[in-house]
Amino acid sequence: MPQVEPVMSNVLKDLWSTSGQYRSECQTADDIQTTLALLNLPGATALTDVGCGNGAFSIAAARTHPDLKVFAYDAMESAMAEFTAAAEGLPRGQLVTAVALAEALPISTGAVDRVLCRAVLHHIAQPALLYAELSRVLKPAGQLLLQAPCNYWEAQWSKFMSDFYMLMDASHRRQYHMPAGIIAALNEVSLLMHRTDCWTYTMTDVNEEQRALIARHDAARRLNLRQSDDGQWSADFYWVRVLAHKY
Repeated sequence: MPQVEPVMSNVLKDLWSTSGQYRSECQTADDIQTTLALLNLPGATALTDVGCGNGAFSIAAARTHPDLKVFAYDAMESAMAEFTAAAEGLPRGQLVTAVALAEALPISTGAVDRVLCRAVLHHIAQPALLYAELSRVLKPAGQLLLQAPCNYWEAQWSKFMSDFYMLMDASHRRQYHMPAGIIAALNEVSLLMHRTDCWTYTMTDVNEEQRALIARHDAARRLNLRQSDDGQWSADFYWVRVLAHKY
């Protein structure tokens, strides 16, 4: 069982940890396999999973690599409860978990040689603090994999995307960054990009208010807004994934 540190209050509304739809769309076996392969875990000694959620990725890493030490953190107590349940059977001491903000991780400087930060950046109000923390915990020559929804278009669409998601969950305002800005900000904290990928993902169950917002911005074509035979509306947005090394 993982070692669990003292917890703190929830700061986000948890829409993901127990969602079957989220698992089927964003935590598929192929997603997990691809992510672990990109992290290049053979030979790594320690991984930090920042915003680990239910643990789908870092628990798979721990099971696949028994000698890998895994530190996993999330801002939500509910997510860490799901993580702990899913980690049942892993050796005592292989996992260290805690409820913690991504910008203030309870781990020593230079403690790990791999960092995974997936679907976290857009929840962070001050991204510079997150970038600095990711760099702080990573050893020189260590590797970061950062993946997040992004603004693939012009800068003004970041506010539109934030407004769009506020109509789904108004618990906090999300931040959507352009890939070039993410890469430049990582470089400022000694994280040098060596590979970047972008691809579309589908937002399902687009509601009436969101469709009205799309219409006001004349964005239906941009987002490939469409209705299925069962009446459900969908739109397409973008993921960005950046692989970077600490120098």
